[in-house]
Amino acid sequence: MTNLGCMMIDMAGVIVEADPAICATLRAPAEILIGSNLFDFTAPADRERCMHLFSQVQSNGIPVSTVKRLIRSDSSHLWIQSHVSIASRTSEGVRIHIVVQDGRQPSSTMRPEALLKTARLTFEARRARTEIFSASLFADSAWDILLAAYISEAEGRVLGMADVAKMLGMSVVNVTRWMRALSAEGLVDYEIGDDTQLANVAFRLSCDAHQRFERYLSERYITAVAAVPKPDPFM
Repeated sequence: MTNLGCMMIDMAGVIVEADPAICATLRAPAEILIGSNLFDFTAPADRERCMHLFSQVQSNGIPVSTVKRLIRSDSSHLWIQSHVSIASRTSEGVRIHIVVQDGRQPSSTMRPEALLKTARLTFEARRARTEIFSASLFADSAWDILLAAYISEAEGRVLGMADVAKMLGMSVVNVTRWMRALSAEGLVDYEIGDDTQLANVAFRLSCDAHQRFERYLSERYITAVAAVPKPDPFM
């Protein structure tokens, strides 16, 4: 598992030390990170759980590890595994040491830009089809929502229900119904952690869904490249 850096935080979650590797991971210089709260760099859907684990470490001193998403300075998200432990207890308070590693097993050997291009082409092909044939004949709303979510995350954008409805030409009510089904399958995470007001909630692919999507896109890319005829050296 790739080491992405480490940092030290105080009892309030404020970053007091940040090594060059974690600065590169978060795409922010040390002078920006130091003094900022770590939870501001944690995806909203993961924040409450991580704050609870952080409190546990402070109270019982037992190290914990968890998988979560970091929000980098350019708004892109990164799945990481965070190892949290007590570094010291002094008169100035507790210092927490955090080691950050890549949180996902590599699901693809393809370059991220190749995966994103494949996802965009797939999405655009589905949109082009509806311009020629009746959209009602080939409806696959769940798949279209997942595609849109993957593309938005790869581009560093947060996607909401209204955004999806506009992108796919669906009603917000219909998008909400499909979102509940996708959430029940563990394929999406709500940024606020529940679905009480889905029409106003942002969401992202779950870690498992993201890995499976990259595997699917890799297979499609490899198949497409293999289908391109190679030039005849004798012609």
